[in-house]
Amino acid sequence: MKTLVENTAKNHTPHIIVVGGTSGLGLALALHHLQLGWQVSIVGSNEVKIENVKRKHPTIKAYACDLTDAIQTQSLLDKLSATSFQRLIYSAGSYTNERVHHLNQADSDQMLAINLQAFEQIFRWASAQLKQQHQSLDFTKDCRPSLICIASIAGTMDYPYASLYAKSKRAMIATASAYRLALDPYNVQMTCIASGYIDTQALRDLNDGDASHKPFIMSTQTAVDQVMQAIDNDVELAVFPRSIRYITRALNHLPKPLLNWILRSKLDKLS
Repeated sequence: MKTLVENTAKNHTPHIIVVGGTSGLGLALALHHLQLGWQVSIVGSNEVKIENVKRKHPTIKAYACDLTDAIQTQSLLDKLSATSFQRLIYSAGSYTNERVHHLNQADSDQMLAINLQAFEQIFRWASAQLKQQHQSLDFTKDCRPSLICIASIAGTMDYPYASLYAKSKRAMIATASAYRLALDPYNVQMTCIASGYIDTQALRDLNDGDASHKPFIMSTQTAVDQVMQAIDNDVELAVFPRSIRYITRALNHLPKPLLNWILRSKLDKLS
């Protein structure tokens, strides 16, 4: 990535937009790019988190937006259209453990809106922006414009018992694959991330302050390293850690009724 910055410095400072960039993996990726010398913009819905990021990192441009509101989201995109960017990461997400809590209307609406509808709205805009910029951008092979989305290992599992969260992440993975094909003629990279458990504050909050019992849990820094490696290597779908990738691959080869029974009786829903 250092080479990327050096190669583009003679033209202009590269700009990244991180949607869902006020906490967790999104914030960690935003700060990583900031350290590399990128211009960084983040989008979040929590005003307190936004102010906290701005106070600690005044060069980051932050935008408040409720992604469950399509009109508000479009207003934000109209504002961002005036600024060119070279990379967008969609790291926003909503999760309710449907195995423990009954899925009510509010939870259902929020998960669908953030995990799928807002993602599709923002990627439709972002891909159009990068295609429009295609002729004027002067990048080396190591500095391709790119779209990145953070899905989940849960989205790689195809089974009848899948939750709304898992189904929306599976749809995200499929959508990202379609974008990868569609954007290839424009030299725009598309990478989807399907990780296992990451030791973020949000995950700890969902587990009474301690998520260490989650299988194959990784640190945020490890996740950042894996994401950046996937981007550098132009991976279509990056599934990590390796151990859980092998497990899910094996499970997906089981007959669907057996897989459904195993996940119903033995496993927590992956998030």
